[in-house]
Amino acid sequence: MPKETFDKLPEEKREAFIKAFLEEFATKNYDKASISVVVKKLKIAKGSVYQYFENKLDLYLYLKSLCEGIKMNYVLKIDRADYPDFWDYYRAQYEAGIQFDLAHPLESQFLYRIGEKETSEILKGFMKEWKQKAIQAYRFIIQAEIDKGYFRNDISAETMTYFLVSVSMGIGDVLRAHYQIDFDKNIEEGKPVFALDKTALMKAVEDHILLLKGALNKQ
Repeated sequence: MPKETFDKLPEEKREAFIKAFLEEFATKNYDKASISVVVKKLKIAKGSVYQYFENKLDLYLYLKSLCEGIKMNYVLKIDRADYPDFWDYYRAQYEAGIQFDLAHPLESQFLYRIGEKETSEILKGFMKEWKQKAIQAYRFIIQAEIDKGYFRNDISAETMTYFLVSVSMGIGDVLRAHYQIDFDKNIEEGKPVFALDKTALMKAVEDHILLLKGALNKQ
């Protein structure tokens, strides 16, 4: 996490620093992302980075936390209690993700790389931990649907959780293969990852909802 010296930077300099490093990490694998390249672009001394953060990993984890916090500002506005049907809630989560993607394309690109492209051995342990936390969050949601009688109760919540997560992650594959959406090209061109193809994304979501309903809803 950032040192006090980073927090004391003028807002304009702090935002320029964050933007430059997000651009670097969003387009390159962690191992290939270069602090030297970014400080040259910012016209600051390389040592300045280590006055603000312990090391490259510390900086990376800060950026991840920052971007996730921004995304959560959109997603957490979606309250399950406002949706009588779980799948309306599920759909609204994707729509909130689109709003985030449109409003914060760089942050969205960075999170996309973490979830879909990152292969660094240094991050492997962190990524396993992040995935498990996401799965546990879904498990809590699914158990609540089972308890309310909306989801079937003849299959374990654990199995249903892994099924829902796996199918949901497959939406990106459908967009690439069926709708010919090139996420990497969008990122290279500085565009939002998903939102320029909102119609295709939501059609893929609707198709997946039909399949998931049949599998998870209590009959």
